[in-house]
Parts: sequence; structure tokens; C-alpha cells
Amino acid sequence: MNIPFATFSQHLSPADLPTCVRNTLGQSLRRSAAYTQLLACGAFSLLPPAARVRSVALLWQSSCGPRMETNALLDEICDGNGEPMPYDFLATQPAIAAAQLQALLPGLALAQYCPLDSTVNADWQLLLLQASGWLSRARYEHVLCAHIDLSPDACTAHWLRLDANPLENCGWRLNLTDISVRASAQAIADTPDLPAQLVSANAPKLALHSRHSLHRTVEFVRSQPVR
Repeated sequence: MNIPFATFSQHLSPADLPTCVRNTLGQSLRRSAAYTQLLACGAFSLLPPAARVRSVALLWQSSCGPRMETNALLDEICDGNGEPMPYDFLATQPAIAAAQLQALLPGLALAQYCPLDSTVNADWQLLLLQASGWLSRARYEHVLCAHIDLSPDACTAHWLRLDANPLENCGWRLNLTDISVRASAQAIADTPDLPAQLVSANAPKLALHSRHSLHRTVEFVRSQPVR
């Protein structure tokens, strides 16, 4: 299956995140966790209004998850002057992001969080194999795959939007092969910034090199010449 996809990356300071949310969504999400706000900004940036009401799935991975929210909750419980608010507890639960996002994306049918055990390696291969399987069975029209990481100094997100239908100005297409690694394809590392790597890559074909050995190889094939 040859799947068109789009890339998108976000690099923000925590202080700039609320402004980005208001500019992108037209409203604030003050009581939502930072990762939920970052997910909402990315989904809105990648999906035009007409696509937001269609069948959408979201797969997102993170090296840190709700660590900042959990630490803030524990600080409030252990050292605070009062009791934490209910939304402080909710912010520590990544699954809650799906319910909050669904109010913004009516077509959101599934949101799945995939925690990582490494800050260096990602698991885009797992996300892309899952997404391609859903699209091949026409389960969803759009699948959003994201890597979200937050720290006290930075909010970073990298995105791939896979579609069942052709995309305008699509620079790359995703292809699956049963061969472990094709000799004709240059390897690209399965790291958090994979979408940014694809934007700057010049090769006509790239094979995703993952630390996990699976029966299929994810290939990225350029659909437009390098400018």
C-alpha cells in the first residue's frame, strides 16, 4: 500500500504554548495538560476544518508523558498549602486527552498513547505499521501520528498525517515492504524528530531503521523532486 502523508513540527517554549493554542484554536485550554494543548495545536494545524469531522485516529508517543503534571501534583500534595484541584489529577492521565480533544475534533474516533522507555529512540515504525493497517482496511480516513515531549524549557512535537486519499503537495509517500532493508534505500533512524529528518532529506527513498525487528520495513518514497 502506497500512502500519502504530510509532516509538521512544533518547537515552543512553555510560556508561548498558551498563545499558540489561542491563535490556532481560537480559544484557550487553561485547564488542559500541556501535552493535550500541544496535541490540539498539531491536530488543528494538520487537519483542515472539513477533515476534523471525518473519521480520525490519533497515535502519539512520548519519552516523558505526563511527568511534569505528575511532579506538580505530588508537590502540591506533599508540600502545598491546599488540596490539588480535580483537573490537576486529570492532567496526570494521558487517556483523558482523548475526551478533551474530541470536543475539538468531532471526527476523532480513537486516541492511543504509547509511552517510550528511551529519550533517544522512538517507535515510529510501530505507529506507522498500525496506521497503515487501519487505512488499508478503510477503518479511518485520516491517522495522525505524533511524538510529544515536554520539559520546563521546551514543548516539542513532531507529526505525520497519513491519509486514505491523495494529499495536495505531498512530498513523500509511505510504502511497506516484506524485505528487511532494501539495498536501494538509504537508512533513516527511528528517532523522535523523524518528520523533521524527512523535511531536510534529499534521498529519493529512505528505509526506516528501527531498533525493533519486525516482519515489515517502512519505506519513505519521494513523490515530488527535491527543489
